[in-house]
Amino acid sequence: MPNISMIGKRVLLTGGARGLGEMMMRTFSSQGATGVVIDVIAPNELPIGWIYIHCDLTDDNSTKNAFASIPEEFRAIDVLLANAGRVPSWSSIATTSMQVWDEVMALNSRALFATLKESFDLLRKPGGCVVVTASLNAWKGDGNIVPYVASKHAALGIVRSAAIDFGKSGIRVNAIAPGPIATEALLSRVKTRSAGDEKVFDEALERLAQSTALGRLATAEDVANTVLFLSSELANGITGQIVNVDAGVM
Repeated sequence: MPNISMIGKRVLLTGGARGLGEMMMRTFSSQGATGVVIDVIAPNELPIGWIYIHCDLTDDNSTKNAFASIPEEFRAIDVLLANAGRVPSWSSIATTSMQVWDEVMALNSRALFATLKESFDLLRKPGGCVVVTASLNAWKGDGNIVPYVASKHAALGIVRSAAIDFGKSGIRVNAIAPGPIATEALLSRVKTRSAGDEKVFDEALERLAQSTALGRLATAEDVANTVLFLSSELANGITGQIVNVDAGVM
């Protein structure tokens, strides 16, 4: 893990209870940061100096109440990590319900906008920064998960626009674009698609690994370390950008 000091920094992290968000929480904590995790489920364990606030970011009242309840000591935020998101099950356009479309867009796009809106007054000016978890699907298509692709294209548009808007106050806004990451969520999806066949499951993971330039899947640690860099003073000249973290998907 790189040694980028976050001592004295306060972090607001959405979707931090599991997966990539949990790794971000642990990575920033290991470098000295304290923070607030906002999620619909509680983290299994919170590092010292971190608190959890329950929130359904797709519900306006829940979102407003959650941000209003942030304790005074965390009402000056150095880093916002907007990580909350949802990946739907695979389906074609013809078989995707409008309910799935609405649910994915509600969390991945609308709730992202709401998070930025509610966080603006809390972010340090100048010097605050935002890192949004987007996806490779923010710039490429996938016929199996069209609502997700659309939501992440929207997220990238939000990031680029917020970089201009927030930049007037000296706040940087960037996004990361993870490729296939060997999280529990991805492994679960591959296992479901493999219908319980271990050989098919192993072959699917190997195909994913071999589709990258490095011949491996990027890890949650790779993603969290990239977020750490973008949140540090080393990235002071970077805003409005999306950074792929994918081990070289070509």
